[in-house]
Amino acid sequence: MTLIRLPLAILALCAMAWPAAAQSGGPAIAYTTANLNMRAGPGTNYPVITTVPYGGAVTVFGCTANFSWCDAAFANTKGWVSGRYLNYGGGGNYYGRPIPNAGVYIGVPRYNRNYPIYRRPPAVVRPYRPYYPPRRY
Repeated sequence: MTLIRLPLAILALCAMAWPAAAQSGGPAIAYTTANLNMRAGPGTNYPVITTVPYGGAVTVFGCTANFSWCDAAFANTKGWVSGRYLNYGGGGNYYGRPIPNAGVYIGVPRYNRNYPIYRRPPAVVRPYRPYYPPRRY
């Protein structure tokens, strides 16, 4: 009887570890809860690269140590977004939970220093239009 229990116990442990292994390791998918500015670095002092619309899906590659800012990609643009406005979009028990609450459990990597900073978007060049003062008749 004990010969059967040991393999069953090992099988049960592997079955419980399977969902945790599936959630960790790779980028996480998250959805925005508001129109969200994507910035060149982790903070509001960095320039805005683009705006992610409400409900937009972003790929989260990592976050700051406290999950306040996340390194993410949206529509072929990579930058930083506020973690407060991201909800986890993958399967499992943490679906729909904010990234700051679920990030540790789903395996989102954390950056302690040396954050990647992305370059500014190209400047908008407007054509030159000469100024003509109003005419007086």
